[in-house]
Amino acid sequence: MLPTNFIGLKLQSPLLIASGPASHDVKQVPLAEEQGVGGIVLKTACSDKYAHMRQWPRPRYKMIDWDKKMNGRSRYFTLYSYEQGYSGTLEDYWEFVRQCKKHAHVPIIGSIFADDADDWRELALRVEDAGADAIELDISSPHRPGDLAFEITFVGAIKAVTDSVRFPVMVKLAATPDLVQQAKVAEQLGAASVTLCNRIRGLDIDVESGRPILHGYFAGVGGPWAKYYMFKHVAEAYQEIHIPMSGTGGVISGEDVLKYIMVGATTVQVLSVIMVNGWGSIKRIHDDLLDYMKKKKSIQSLEEIRGIAVKQLTPHEEIVRWSGEKKSGPRNDRE
Repeated sequence: MLPTNFIGLKLQSPLLIASGPASHDVKQVPLAEEQGVGGIVLKTACSDKYAHMRQWPRPRYKMIDWDKKMNGRSRYFTLYSYEQGYSGTLEDYWEFVRQCKKHAHVPIIGSIFADDADDWRELALRVEDAGADAIELDISSPHRPGDLAFEITFVGAIKAVTDSVRFPVMVKLAATPDLVQQAKVAEQLGAASVTLCNRIRGLDIDVESGRPILHGYFAGVGGPWAKYYMFKHVAEAYQEIHIPMSGTGGVISGEDVLKYIMVGATTVQVLSVIMVNGWGSIKRIHDDLLDYMKKKKSIQSLEEIRGIAVKQLTPHEEIVRWSGEKKSGPRNDRE
């Protein structure tokens, strides 16, 4: 076990199941717990205004840039997918939360999406009433607040929830240029944590027909390649905010989790690797982490390494640069 304190919750591990296909059914709760996860972020419930997001096209996933499962496990892939909100009604979702809490031994975190402040508030209150331990506001999907809508779809939404509920509120942000500023605003509005970051929106084309693949529209793209972008975003936010962060994107190994922690994350959310390599991926990640702790006998907890990479960043103006001039000195006959 790797005990972690996060937003007032005592977790047995820093690993969380990210909101998505691996947290859409109450039957998945024991599967996640068997792997030793610290908590589960449930699939996102959408307000009735976005009821169309509860219906998914088929097929909705495609593996691209795939290494064809080398040694039985794919370590390089891009998961291209178009699956949005929880597929049932809101009443179904409240019951889903209740059933997950009934069967779970780890914290259950609800997830919601809306755009109107009243809808955000109502959904959050219903998730709280259903017994969830916390809530994640998927405020970055599928819309992102522009300058004119920022006060309504971002500030107004978060404030409506944090002013109304008693349990911890997490805010899931997109990987945008103004991410750090949004994280600071979320903190000021009372968020207990921010999740960095939502999947990047992309597009793939069938070159034979010239048409976009699958459903014919933009889709979310994820996979191991994404982690390097997310490390950067977490590291930047770590220097500016004082609330804990949940990092997500591209995790396939314990080393990836360690890197997220070293740039400042408290918990790390995992999803794509489960879909590609199965639930056993979580155990392998845990084993990697435990092996690291055994080797680093001087480190008693993951808290000791949180943010250490950020503290060792070289300031831009202090980077040693080569001038292009050759140094004078004794001639090396082997040159």
